[in-house]
Amino acid sequence: MSHPIARRAGMLALTAAMLMPSAGALSDVSSWAQEGVAAAQNAGLAPSSLANSAASGSITRAEFCAVALNAYKAVSGKAVYVSGKKPFEDCSDPNVTAAYLLGIVNGRTNGNFDPDAKISREEMCTILDNILAAADIEATEIAGDACIEDYPDVSMISDYAMQPVVIMVDHSVINGITDTSTDTTILAPSGTTTREQALIMANRFCTAFKPDKTPIAAVDGSANLPTTAGSSTSAATTITGLPKTEAEKMTYVYGAGNGKYQSAAEAEAHMVEIVVPVWHLQSNGTKVASKAYLQVNASLASIYQAIFEEIFNGSEKFPIYDVGCYSWRTGEHSQGTAVDINPDENMEATINSDGSLSPTCGTHWTPYIDPYSIPEGGDVYNAFTKYGFTWGGNGWRTKRDYMHFSYFGR
Repeated sequence: MSHPIARRAGMLALTAAMLMPSAGALSDVSSWAQEGVAAAQNAGLAPSSLANSAASGSITRAEFCAVALNAYKAVSGKAVYVSGKKPFEDCSDPNVTAAYLLGIVNGRTNGNFDPDAKISREEMCTILDNILAAADIEATEIAGDACIEDYPDVSMISDYAMQPVVIMVDHSVINGITDTSTDTTILAPSGTTTREQALIMANRFCTAFKPDKTPIAAVDGSANLPTTAGSSTSAATTITGLPKTEAEKMTYVYGAGNGKYQSAAEAEAHMVEIVVPVWHLQSNGTKVASKAYLQVNASLASIYQAIFEEIFNGSEKFPIYDVGCYSWRTGEHSQGTAVDINPDENMEATINSDGSLSPTCGTHWTPYIDPYSIPEGGDVYNAFTKYGFTWGGNGWRTKRDYMHFSYFGR
């Protein structure tokens, strides 16, 4: 569905009036927690499932899975994709499924997940430790001020959780709480955590373990990268000499006589990490500059850089809280030639015989109403299509994939 410029301009006032809070904006945040919660939200850690939830309420196992996935994305720089699998009889939450498939969470002994149960502090530490394993991050030993032996209830920690709790205490992700009955500071491993506390802990975790990443200065083997107009000291601005036909694109990406990568090892040898500028939407409607880390096909690195700079510099200041490129799976993601943006608000959906849509990933697509939805003819659409990408929102007859931009149109 196209949106003429005239309608687009006319809808801006409506958008301002209906501007949704940033993903996961909690309600009634305690005064002591406001700064920490705001930092977590600005870092993209608060999932949309927590929107308008009571900040002081205990966070559930399913709710923390959504927070954990955001933390995983933050420390690993990788996207998380929804699966149609259903590993638990009592839970179909896609966040739980994704966390389970990544090895971040486990179910109960009866094969259920118990999604609405309150999560314990030691369970949270275990999940955070599992994130490190899934992201291949080693928790180095540090000589910090915190020490688990300082807490009188250390013997109450379950055996399975001992090492994770030690790590999170050492890195000041989890702190002690006051036992009012004895006026002592305890760890309370079996105690529960409020939503605002969980977000603050997740932000501490990401601060402690997010790798120190810097933009790439050059891409190895990038002799075929297109030329960049403008200052040589800035990232890509205007790129010239772009391939047009599919044959030209194939040669450009894979080289003459070469075809698609046939294994994850082969694909990953041709990927490179780039850092791109993005806008984050805050709960008060303002936007702050941030950055995202992407694993992309090395041959397209400068093109991706140019695209995201155009989006960032566009008049919309389009907010991006979730973006992913390379992932060894079906389609162009396995080649590093496709990008997904804000998947929940830019659904993938089957087109039914009556023209209606049935979502298969994500929940909706409401451009000009939801600020995270990508409008056709907007800054995101224009930047990608300018550089030869196809948008899944209008590229195929059998489905819509509003989050998806692909270099070869697949």
